[in-house]
Amino acid sequence: MVVENSLSRDQQSIRDEYNQIFEKSPIRDEDRAYLWQAQLTRKLHPQAKAILDVACGAGFFPEKLKQVFPTGTKICGTDLSDVALKLARERCPDLEFFHAPSEALPFKNETFDVLTCLGSLEHFLDIPAALTEMKRVMRPNGLMVVMVPNIMWYKDVLAVLFTKSRKVRNQTHERFSIYGEWVDLFTSCSLKLHDSYKYNGIAKASWKQALKDMLIPERFSYHFIYILKK
Repeated sequence: MVVENSLSRDQQSIRDEYNQIFEKSPIRDEDRAYLWQAQLTRKLHPQAKAILDVACGAGFFPEKLKQVFPTGTKICGTDLSDVALKLARERCPDLEFFHAPSEALPFKNETFDVLTCLGSLEHFLDIPAALTEMKRVMRPNGLMVVMVPNIMWYKDVLAVLFTKSRKVRNQTHERFSIYGEWVDLFTSCSLKLHDSYKYNGIAKASWKQALKDMLIPERFSYHFIYILKK
């Protein structure tokens, strides 16, 4: 539980912003995308006993993790928005959710085999501090699955080419970087790049997904998914 006066003024401002967003319409991806990401996570660490989803929102991804991992796997989530956590607890009443900023995770050292953070790291006030905290609570042979946006997404490149502006976003405090800049950030926090994947959403039709996978290069993808280790 976060004590009000333990949050900085900026953290309180972000919490209030996301509370308003989640009261109106929870931020989410498609169910099939969360399922694909959960299956990827299990493929990467099939023996994981404890998983933490950092900035879990309304619990859509933890719900899919629960579906693909064996019964008994401990699955937790943290978020700064109390409104989002209320929705997460309603969605997954048997999972554990904690109200906490990502820069100060309420767990002991080396608690989790896997930490996931999908489409949220770019919004944190202090990204290096959050990564350091995630590393702290990750076990020695654990891994992180981190998804972040690409400033050179092909749709943004085309938008700039024809309109001189990027596509409009609906969230503040957002960082965009190219592939190598994200890697530099991770390595500056003493994290090792194990693997990476391009992410352009998961299409309903398999032929459409195959076409996207074939035609969109990683460097111009919508997001990057990085697999990181200590």
